[in-house]
Amino acid sequence: MKKWSGFFLSDHSLKINQDNRKRATVYSKKTEMSEAEISKILLQSFSNHYPVSIQLKNLDEDCRFAEDIKGFVEGYSNENMVTISGTAVHLDDINHIELIKI
Repeated sequence: MKKWSGFFLSDHSLKINQDNRKRATVYSKKTEMSEAEISKILLQSFSNHYPVSIQLKNLDEDCRFAEDIKGFVEGYSNENMVTISGTAVHLDDINHIELIKI
């Protein structure tokens, strides 16, 4: 049992340090875009199968922006929702979107 306790502690410490670095990262607010601009980029991404990076307007519990959602546009639904690599996003919640050039 003593043999494995050292491995658990180092793995646990590594995970805690990774979480602390992630929480310490601050994402700045990008330029707010109009719904027309957002829709144009979403259509371009969907048509040409380009990945996008999306910043949401919503703030976390610390009043900071979350990490951008990155992925491919998979489709739209009737309720102004767009699916980005399995994540449903309401169009009104999008602050900024940009194409990721590969």
